[in-house]
Amino acid sequence: MRARVLTAVALGVALVMAPGTERTARADPAFNVIWISSAALLAAGAVGDMVRGNAIGSDTMPREVDLLTFGAGLNNVWHDNEPDGDLMPALFRFEYRPSYYAWIAHPLAGIEVTSRGSTYLYGGLMADVRFGQHLIVSPSAALGWYQQGDGRDLGLPLEFRTGLEAAWRFDDGLRIGAAFHHLSNAELGDSNPGVEEATLNVSLPIQYFVGR
Repeated sequence: MRARVLTAVALGVALVMAPGTERTARADPAFNVIWISSAALLAAGAVGDMVRGNAIGSDTMPREVDLLTFGAGLNNVWHDNEPDGDLMPALFRFEYRPSYYAWIAHPLAGIEVTSRGSTYLYGGLMADVRFGQHLIVSPSAALGWYQQGDGRDLGLPLEFRTGLEAAWRFDDGLRIGAAFHHLSNAELGDSNPGVEEATLNVSLPIQYFVGR
């Protein structure tokens, strides 16, 4: 069951990011892929973890630690009909993920910067859905403040971010993974072009920097 769910998620994200794919500048298609995939993952993975006792806090699972996440990738990976629809600025991310869990959910806060000077400061929640001891797929949702710089006008400074990350967790808590996110103002502004991001992430235990 889990293999089929992961395959469906991978196919959905691959279709969203396929080269040459264009769309009208609206939030709906990418957002729908993310929330449907997230719902399927939560149902298939999290409920299974509870039944088998593999949830956070169980003696069978490793104790989590605070993480500092560094990401690099591309902004505007799904081309659309906006004036900047063919541009894909570089994207850099720094994120703090405390190890305060409520069931499988934990907070996060971070900042994103593009090579065109756009910045996004945000905070939200992430859910860690586990597939064994090492593979973790994490839906997330955040709210933040966007400054355009020379990048895309997203319609409002207030922007919502939804996304999925798939990561491999090493025994010391280090995670290496890939993520796909979508930003939009949820139709609160006069325009809502939205934008999609794809990154490779490295999440380092904070003990790497401050000691144990």
